[in-house]
Amino acid sequence: IMISTGAIFSTLLVVIFAFASNSNIMVATAFHSTPRISACTRNNPKLPLRASIQTSTEESSSTKSTNGDPPSHQPGRKDDDDDISATTAKVPTSSTYSPSTPSHVLTIDEMNPLIKFDKNGKQKVLNATGLLHLAVIISTMPFWLFAMETLQWLGTNVEDFDENRAMFDYSGKIWCRTYLSLTDCYPEIAGDVSRLKDDDGTNGACLFVANHASFLDIAVLCCVLDPVFKFIAKDSLKKFPGVGKQLVGGEHVLIDRTTKRSQLRTFKEAITYLKNGVPIMAFPEGARSPDGRLMPFKGGIFSMAVKAKVPIVPLSLANTHAVMPGAGFVPVQNGKGKLRVFVHDAISVEGKGEEEIAREVREALLSELPYDQHPLEEVGGESA
Repeated sequence: IMISTGAIFSTLLVVIFAFASNSNIMVATAFHSTPRISACTRNNPKLPLRASIQTSTEESSSTKSTNGDPPSHQPGRKDDDDDISATTAKVPTSSTYSPSTPSHVLTIDEMNPLIKFDKNGKQKVLNATGLLHLAVIISTMPFWLFAMETLQWLGTNVEDFDENRAMFDYSGKIWCRTYLSLTDCYPEIAGDVSRLKDDDGTNGACLFVANHASFLDIAVLCCVLDPVFKFIAKDSLKKFPGVGKQLVGGEHVLIDRTTKRSQLRTFKEAITYLKNGVPIMAFPEGARSPDGRLMPFKGGIFSMAVKAKVPIVPLSLANTHAVMPGAGFVPVQNGKGKLRVFVHDAISVEGKGEEEIAREVREALLSELPYDQHPLEEVGGESA
């Protein structure tokens, strides 16, 4: 009875928050005093995106890239020659971090693991901090799953209810913010946050891009991007509890990197969202960095913004690789004072080629990343 009551109460909260978000009202969660920041979107709750995306994706798969490039330059391609060279990018000077800023990365011994095990051939550890995270996840995720089931049923069976899945997505944002607050991992948000307050809808859609150093990045980004946006994410994430249902039910853009057909479909879906005023969130590196250092960008991501004629907003994610490294089954240390999201000024794509855009984005991201997240060749030529 208590579980059922809690689930119903949680769902009501989700619906209330979601309706507030759809009305471009800034909402503060009960677990954190910082107001939520509206993303740069018109956020029209009446916009029937599903039909327009279906029409777009039913076009001939033989169509070439809409920016004039062949399909080989679509996002997600693995070929080495598809990487955008960063050798011409200058190393920016950070106003926050310096070479003397201590790294927060822990060694395996410093993590004080309680359990060590292998997963897919890689060593994973679980420590006392990880046990706290697991306890919070296990105790709160059922409410999130129940909320998603309820909102998905309403969206499917009630006409004109949650057309662009904004309410459905907001249930995940509430869960992420609750989870990070309860585990003392809520990130600091800095930079040009004022441009994300789009109460009158003047900013329009944009392409958000961020460095990708940890599985924790998704939850951290959900603390900044509000109210509605769509991830470009790997199709394989569908198997993860909670996250997978959120991506599928929220009609995010999923890509199967093994097929060019999927890459082209991804490109078209993302452009359709952008043209309909819904921001897209993408990781231009195309994969998580194994050591937290910024990797070369894959081709095709920035051409989405060029085709849709929207600006690019870089987001620097600091120290997620330290709080939840590749060796951590879940986070291995407290994120307070470490996790940080810096919102950079929007970058115009008008009249620029992909390499020029990539260079500007790269310089922006590096300018607010700790030096242990800079590529080795850009911090003194150290060898790997």
